[in-house]
Amino acid sequence: MASNTGAGAPSRAKAGRAPARPPTPPRYTAASAGTTDWRDLALFGAGLALGVLVGAGAALMAAPASGAETRAVLRARAARAQRSVIRRGHDVWDDFGNEIRTARLALRRRKARRALDAELDEV
Repeated sequence: MASNTGAGAPSRAKAGRAPARPPTPPRYTAASAGTTDWRDLALFGAGLALGVLVGAGAALMAAPASGAETRAVLRARAARAQRSVIRRGHDVWDDFGNEIRTARLALRRRKARRALDAELDEV
């Protein structure tokens, strides 16, 4: 008689049981919140450094222009961005000045209206 306990078939000894589960990793608790896992941190740092190096190498290899041309383009973009920021800053100050003038005018009108109301109440 052939036994049916080959690969993939359940054995008779474990027929009624569920398969064993792998142990669950410990959960982080409040007691372990202040500790640092330096091994994981070192692994993360090494992966980050490797990623930066690979990314920089890929960028250098795929650059469409020479270094001098790229620096010139970056300089031009930086100058353009600086002019834009300065212009927007002037616009902001102009808008702020307009708001102050409008608020000052509204305050003068309110004072004049109160003075007129007080004068009419006296009559």
